[in-house]
Amino acid sequence: MKITKNILKNAKVYFLLINLCLSIIAFSFIINISSVNAAGTCSGPDCDKKTTTPPTSTTAPPTSTTNPPTKTNPPTTTTTPGSGSSNVKIGGSNTPGAPPQIINTQTGETTGGAPPGTPGDGGDGGEGGDGGEGGDDGDEGGGFLFGGINLQSIMMKSTIGGAIFGTIGSLAGGDNGALWGSIAGSVGGAVAGLTEGFLGPLWSTVAGVGVAAAIFILTYRKKSAEIVEFGCLPWQAPIGGGDCQKCNNFKECSEYTCKSLGQACDIINPGTLEQKCIWKNPGDVNSPIIKMLSVSRGLKFAPIAIRPSATGVKITQENGNCLKPFTPLEFMFTTIDTATGVGEPAQCKVDYNLTSDSKTAYDEMSYYVGGDNLYLYNHTERLSLPSSEAINASAPTLKNNGQYTLYVRCRDANGNFNQDAYSVSFCVDKTEDTTPPLIVNFSIPSGSPVQFNRTSIPLELYVNEPSECRWSRTDIKYDLMENNMSCDTNVWEMNSNLVYTCRTTLTGIKNRNENDYYFRCKDQPWASSEGLRNTNTQSQEYKIIGTQPLNIIKFSPNNETIVGSTDTIPVFLEIQTDNGYNNGEALCYYSKGKPAKEENYILFQNTSQSTHTQRQDLLTGNYLYYFKCLDLGGNSVYNRTTFRVETDRQEPIVVRVYRESGELKLTTNEYAECTYSTKDCNFEIDSGIKFTTFNGYIHTSEWRLNQNHYVRCKDTYDNQPNPTVCSIVVRPSKTNTRSEVIEM
Repeated sequence: MKITKNILKNAKVYFLLINLCLSIIAFSFIINISSVNAAGTCSGPDCDKKTTTPPTSTTAPPTSTTNPPTKTNPPTTTTTPGSGSSNVKIGGSNTPGAPPQIINTQTGETTGGAPPGTPGDGGDGGEGGDGGEGGDDGDEGGGFLFGGINLQSIMMKSTIGGAIFGTIGSLAGGDNGALWGSIAGSVGGAVAGLTEGFLGPLWSTVAGVGVAAAIFILTYRKKSAEIVEFGCLPWQAPIGGGDCQKCNNFKECSEYTCKSLGQACDIINPGTLEQKCIWKNPGDVNSPIIKMLSVSRGLKFAPIAIRPSATGVKITQENGNCLKPFTPLEFMFTTIDTATGVGEPAQCKVDYNLTSDSKTAYDEMSYYVGGDNLYLYNHTERLSLPSSEAINASAPTLKNNGQYTLYVRCRDANGNFNQDAYSVSFCVDKTEDTTPPLIVNFSIPSGSPVQFNRTSIPLELYVNEPSECRWSRTDIKYDLMENNMSCDTNVWEMNSNLVYTCRTTLTGIKNRNENDYYFRCKDQPWASSEGLRNTNTQSQEYKIIGTQPLNIIKFSPNNETIVGSTDTIPVFLEIQTDNGYNNGEALCYYSKGKPAKEENYILFQNTSQSTHTQRQDLLTGNYLYYFKCLDLGGNSVYNRTTFRVETDRQEPIVVRVYRESGELKLTTNEYAECTYSTKDCNFEIDSGIKFTTFNGYIHTSEWRLNQNHYVRCKDTYDNQPNPTVCSIVVRPSKTNTRSEVIEM
């Protein structure tokens, strides 16, 4: 496909170059004709002011073959003087075949009569003709001169240079090589034409080629793409256990240190004074046995008949047919110790090519099973295989016929691996592909919200096979969809999830709305005919939710004082959010003091809804907290609060005792709960007789004459008098018949 596109691109460039050359040649030819006409005719108003008799000549025939011909008087032409004109006589020279001469009859000055562009005599005629002075410049020959510049020569050489360097640029390739080559050649040709008059043909050509080459070198760019695969794997300890004993020489030999010295190192007597690091099973020379456990749903495996049953399997569909192209294939196998028959941790590799059975055969294999180099009991390989048409179109030299064999080798901790590779064979259905591509997933799930006032988002679409995809805001046919996606269309461009990626930018997102998009794909970009390709007949619907700004509508504490009776006082931060996405659902963060960067914010303990809480245990002091809340659409809101924390260790004080409305009343200096006993002060406040309180400050009880009230009070923070100590002792009494008093 890329080769065809390059051929078409080069053909277009050649077509433009040919048209450019033909146009310049035609224009040059027209100018040349115009210059010839200008030399042989007269036009314009000045021609009416003079009459010219054409020159005539008669030649007497020779009387003898030995005598030279008789020369006649040269023809003359007299121009009638007019206003602003001079008398001019055109006369011939005495040399046969010489051009006529122009003689000014008033001054007697004679000029050569050479036509424009022809060599001047420079001898008989004094000064050369219009083509040059005295013959010095007359050798320029025919051409259209403009201010002494030969335009025809410049255009001709520019055309030739553009064609030559354009061809060189096209053959060299690169980014628009033919275009920049033709530009460089045209400029170089123009330089050659401009400098020919004083440098001569040779050196002007050298100058032009030099300029063209310099421009081409400076503008030529050639890009090349190369796929490089790299991976990061965890470090693994060396094979075997020859260095295990070194750990026992350390002051402390931990299990980590021991196993880092070799794959076969292990700890014995762990947790005792005799803990040692040893080489476990140093005499093991047997390679692990590979046993297939399972394959993907809908598939089955069986031992390969032509090989020993333990060294290979063939995977097919349950009906025995080949696997369908571009469908995931997963198989799992286990490694078993040859001597004991139980599971043995091993590291496994897989390859499409069968390497030699030498000692380096394992290291020569290309890929780790499952993409990791860990020593495991069970191993899983997952892949998706293209159709044979896709392979043959992308790499025709492979001549793939749909048959595959994977070769697996596993190595244990002592470095033993199976010399005879375990083979996993299967075939991919070669029948004509009639299934349209399957859109597997999106990089942003459908139905996701986006930030307020965000009108576009980048999006990736994942499809199960190489395809070309499009999207539209309406559900229409693929060919009518307006927006093309940039897709990975080569079979080797599969990502780690075994799917192919198409990229685009969705536009036109509206706030506070569900924005609908529709996607369709067409498979087999390499197909020679559009009729062979399969297109989605149903669109994949996709939604993006436009949102509104997120708001913090309430938070606490807010510019207040929190009091407690301990050194560290619990403070509960609370935020309530609204709007944004889904009625204020968000994650909220806090920072004690202004954060230096966004990463310094700490997530609330209870969050993700519209109410968010976080406990802080703080010492006495003033505090400044910063808040940040972020919803799923990316809307964020910031706020801050200040508050003070104080410690209160003082019990409530009764500041007034009096009788009012027949009741005993107490007033405390702070919010408190008060009770009393009629026996003594040795009682728990919660078990005493409760005063009735109006607002936590005024407390009332029944007026009992001559009855002691042992009163104890505690505040909100449980500050209270020491045990057996009262807040106050009150005894209502009657001193006379007219008044009652309170004794304290």
